[in-house]
Amino acid sequence: MSGVTGLQPIPLYLSYAGQETKYANASLKTNPLSSAELAYFTKVAPSITTPAALLKDYKALSVVLGAFGMQDSIGQTAIIQKLLTQDPTSKTSLAQTIGNTKFLLFAKAMSNWNPPPFSTASGVAQIAASFTTNVFEKTADTQSPGLAAALQFTRQASTLTSVAAVQSDPNLLNVVVTTLGLPLQNFQELDFDQQTKILQGKLNLSDFQNPAKVKQYAEQYLVSQQSTADAGPASGTVASLFDDGADTSGDSVLSLLDPTSSGSSGSTSANTLSLFA
Repeated sequence: MSGVTGLQPIPLYLSYAGQETKYANASLKTNPLSSAELAYFTKVAPSITTPAALLKDYKALSVVLGAFGMQDSIGQTAIIQKLLTQDPTSKTSLAQTIGNTKFLLFAKAMSNWNPPPFSTASGVAQIAASFTTNVFEKTADTQSPGLAAALQFTRQASTLTSVAAVQSDPNLLNVVVTTLGLPLQNFQELDFDQQTKILQGKLNLSDFQNPAKVKQYAEQYLVSQQSTADAGPASGTVASLFDDGADTSGDSVLSLLDPTSSGSSGSTSANTLSLFA
């Protein structure tokens, strides 16, 4: 991966976040497979004039999905077809009902084929730029744990205008939950509505419109990732059960998630939400 090496997480993040396009383009040149995929897409894109044509071209589709961070969805043909053909503004569309920000952004950009989204040079260039950025961020964690999520959060924070938008992307949710000081592993065990209730009580969405606060979120997240890597499993998490000397008493964080655990007072009334009160 081309770019700054040998730096601590915060300086590395600041270097990349300030000039991400520059570093992403440089990184792509050192990645023959991604470079070849992008070159192929750029060549054939103008000839892809229907959703069916895109679905039939695996190589081109992989680049388009990669541009939206959806490369793992390439085998979900039925879902992709609906996103490409349904009106994303309709409340009954898959893009609206599935509750995934990436899917919604993909549908808004790719559902109008009159004219086709790749019929202009700017349309092709936009996909190419987004693909290049996502490839860069996907490999960023090899230099520092959490760097990919921190960079993605920095880019997309201003678009997060609801708690649901935060919850719809695992990377963004991890940054927010960790920065708020919540135990991530236990938080992930909650159902969607429980997570929503907790975030609504603790999260100030207006922070995401403030670049200084967005930067603070990203930096604090990176520090926590480095601390976790250095210190090992934290006490009171599920992982700590597998660590020598872990606290497995009834007063541990884990016990609050277990309705059968009695705790030091013998009470079984503590529910999951009390963990975050």
